[in-house]
Amino acid sequence: MRSYILLKTGGTLTEEQLFELAKQYESIEGVEFASHVIGAYDYVLTIDAKESIEAVAQAVRETDTCAEILALKTNDVFIKHREMKDLKILDELF
Repeated sequence: MRSYILLKTGGTLTEEQLFELAKQYESIEGVEFASHVIGAYDYVLTIDAKESIEAVAQAVRETDTCAEILALKTNDVFIKHREMKDLKILDELF
């Protein structure tokens, strides 16, 4: 299972700074991938399910570039639904 962290950096950054921040976020234990995005938040971090999202979020908060953070956990129900749909089990039930 994956979790995600949305974060705002606060302030205007150059393209090089954005790239360096992505590398910095990816160096945090539990962060699999950091992607700069356009929208309400500046980055989306993909979190490894083996790590506690709360611990990773705290490590991200401790960076000097994090202005706001939102942690999102995935829900097993949707994953199971998707697996069932892929196996066509739902079609057989109806």
